[in-house]
Amino acid sequence: MAAEFGPAVAFTLLSQYEIWAGPIPHMGGSLSGPKPVLSAVVALISVGLALRLRHPLLALVLAMGPFGVHGIVDHFIGKGGPNLFEVFLSQVFIVYSTAANTSGRRAYAGAATVVALQLLGYGLTLPGSFDQASGEWVFYAIAWALGKTLRRRSLRADRLQARTAELEAKQQEQIQAAIADERARIARELHDIVAHSVSLMVLQAGAARQALDRQPEKARIPLLSVEATGRSAMSELRRLVAMLRQPGDEDQLAPQPSLRHLNILVDKLRETGLRIDVDESCRQDGIPPGVDLSAYRIAQEALTNVLKHAGAAHVALKVRCDGAAVEVTVEDDGRGPSAGGPATGGHGIIGMRERVNLFGGHFEAGARVGGGFRVFAHLPYEPT
Repeated sequence: MAAEFGPAVAFTLLSQYEIWAGPIPHMGGSLSGPKPVLSAVVALISVGLALRLRHPLLALVLAMGPFGVHGIVDHFIGKGGPNLFEVFLSQVFIVYSTAANTSGRRAYAGAATVVALQLLGYGLTLPGSFDQASGEWVFYAIAWALGKTLRRRSLRADRLQARTAELEAKQQEQIQAAIADERARIARELHDIVAHSVSLMVLQAGAARQALDRQPEKARIPLLSVEATGRSAMSELRRLVAMLRQPGDEDQLAPQPSLRHLNILVDKLRETGLRIDVDESCRQDGIPPGVDLSAYRIAQEALTNVLKHAGAAHVALKVRCDGAAVEVTVEDDGRGPSAGGPATGGHGIIGMRERVNLFGGHFEAGARVGGGFRVFAHLPYEPT
């Protein structure tokens, strides 16, 4: 703001002071004519200085125009006018600013405007006065050349910065692609190792079972082999999970959540002001860990979506277990998907559906009759 309007404010204060209080000694300048007319002339230049960045061509006309209509102005104020040093300096600055802030046709129009106004002011109204204006022409030419030079440098710097950012982005994409390819290759190798270990454990367990019937003492060796192979497979699985874990995932040492932790989740969400009614009739005994974890994650994601997107004041969470399946239902009274609520195509909805499909279950997500949003997940399992 100061860089944009500072020169206009400084010029206004100085020039208006000289018009109404008298020229400042040693500044070099003279005044003639009615003070209101002189004040109006320098006011136009002040407006041009204020508009030089946003409207450079208009600013140029406002600042240089009084000299283009020199003869008309002289008719009202007499010879001389506001012949002040700061007036000339402001016009040189306007020429520089126009060159620095225009390009293409606008730059050509700006240069033509400077030449036309100078010819009109000194050529037609004061014939034979080109020699008097030669000094101004030199200053205007230098100012224009300096402005165009700085503009070219600025554009070159912008292009280099954009190119650098583009190259860095491509480099990061290549790095991430290389990491993903390498992780996929390692994952395939570890998958083969784990699959081989599990197959070997099955064969060894079968050998141990057969030995138990006839020679129980010989079952010890296959069972020890099963134990060693299982430990090796678990080690490889840990490496696989650690490799695939993304930055920001939960701590590897933290225990996996389950339906037993729903009360903690609900309490945290209630602290945000969301009203949650919980209806849970579920015993975790016999529920496989994978189903237990997936049911919790689905409830967590659905409740988080309500908090983030639905604008709901009330939500109902219902969890049911019947010994063969877990059912999770989350219903809210929010805006629904048509008014900015959670959409059926969001990443959270996709993740919940994938979890349900993993266990061959049934998943629903959509608007409720009467308003709001509903998520329903049915996760079947075989009791352990």
